[in-house]
Amino acid sequence: MTKLTLACFLLLAIAFASTSADARQWPTHQDPRFGFSYSYPVDMFVPTEGERPSFYYFGAKEADAKFLVGAWNNEEGTTPEEFKQWMLTHAEGYEDITYQPRGRSWFVLSGHRGDQIYYEKAIFSCSGRVVNVLAIAYPEAERQRFDPVIERMEDNFKSGRHCG
Repeated sequence: MTKLTLACFLLLAIAFASTSADARQWPTHQDPRFGFSYSYPVDMFVPTEGERPSFYYFGAKEADAKFLVGAWNNEEGTTPEEFKQWMLTHAEGYEDITYQPRGRSWFVLSGHRGDQIYYEKAIFSCSGRVVNVLAIAYPEAERQRFDPVIERMEDNFKSGRHCG
């Protein structure tokens, strides 16, 4: 084997090993009532206490970071845009929004609250009758560590088909 071939082989082996290990650390969870699914790195976050049914709360083991995921019945028939406007009007901490894409049935709000970065995604499923949310906050100082984790969490967050 040439040195270049050996180097390529080693890089591929390391990449495969880290991908396999990473996959084992990201189990997928599904809510029994609404069916939304999510995953997170179990070596980074641990479950914490929460009071709402179909909501799950987590804190980071080694940083001031947290996330929650959950869903509820949209009994009022609020649209994604109406819910977003309600959040901006009635909740605190949306003064410094840096990212806010949206689609027909979802939106994201992301920005800064003090020294924290927040990322919040709402997906309306079941023809708008269920609101699914993923909300994450983590220290700006640890952005390089958390940004790829948050991106993967967002990619794995799926609304359910159970219409509660």
